[in-house]
Amino acid sequence: MAITIKQGLSGKYFSMGIPDIGVTIGGYRMGVKLQVSPDNATWSEIYSEHLYPVDGAITMSDLGELLTPYARQSLVLYVKVTMSEEYKDSTPSTSTEMAFTMVYCESDIPTTCEDFTANHFLSLLLGTKTTGLGRLEYLHFIGTDTPSCTAYYSDGSTAQFTPVAVGGNGSYTTIDVSPSRFTKVGYTLTGYVVTAGARRQEYEIDPTEPDCAPILIFTNSFGCDELFYCTGVATKAPTFKRDSAYIGGLKKNYRIQETRTFKADTGPMNEDMADWFGELMRSPYVRLVKFKNGTPNIGKEIVIDDSKTEQTNALDEIPRFTFSYEYAQRNHNVVELEREGRIFDNTFDYTFN
Repeated sequence: MAITIKQGLSGKYFSMGIPDIGVTIGGYRMGVKLQVSPDNATWSEIYSEHLYPVDGAITMSDLGELLTPYARQSLVLYVKVTMSEEYKDSTPSTSTEMAFTMVYCESDIPTTCEDFTANHFLSLLLGTKTTGLGRLEYLHFIGTDTPSCTAYYSDGSTAQFTPVAVGGNGSYTTIDVSPSRFTKVGYTLTGYVVTAGARRQEYEIDPTEPDCAPILIFTNSFGCDELFYCTGVATKAPTFKRDSAYIGGLKKNYRIQETRTFKADTGPMNEDMADWFGELMRSPYVRLVKFKNGTPNIGKEIVIDDSKTEQTNALDEIPRFTFSYEYAQRNHNVVELEREGRIFDNTFDYTFN
């Protein structure tokens, strides 16, 4: 008797939405092996067990829990499941194999993985993003489609560009879509649209070019890095805990613990970016980005410990959120050699100068 597959896997799935595998067998047990590969060439076995049926049926559930750590490392993971039916007597064993592709994703996406990855970049920003000259912007997508960009200028003219691929492999691509790549001498860039296949992302340029602090790079729900620029007032509010005692007749602070808390203000955002802001709040890995002489430097890891992200449906409301963060490391006495030489960083008000 052969293995009968009641529910199998094929095609492409998000890691949070892998269905169960259901089979029936005539033997007394079934050997199962799982192999994974980041490139569909080099395979590693991560699971090998014998499963025993109940009334001839076997169900393999929660495969996403097992596979997600591997998918997180490579973004796209290729999976093989080999099942071998075994008998107690001399009946020859039978085996079957199924293969599928898994895309790392921590979100509950209301469409298939095939549909989303073909029509969207790997971001939950599903509308227009506000950016500015001097900022870095990147997009990630599954596949190797050739991207294109249409730039729009204040005089109504347009120009075509091809964004540069700066990362990825045969499974996904990362492109640089920073505004500075689409400027022209004598023209004022007002916005641009990036496409790759059926994927589309719009950007609008903030003409006020506000100072940004902090600038954060974070891992989104697809395991990709995205950048967030806060344009509101930044505040540094360190606190110190002192343990003291009388030593030799003199009171001494024998231990001083500094907790350097920073408060950030996103500045006004459009509705699309306000929805996307939740990605930063739920990200497990956030770091600071410092610019010096136009060169970005990725700095310390931080943890966000408090946030105010309330929104209403009031017609005149402009979304604007605040949050606080600290250095992830224990020692908060951090010297910033890469910062610009300004006491109040990039948010000092020069009104009275």
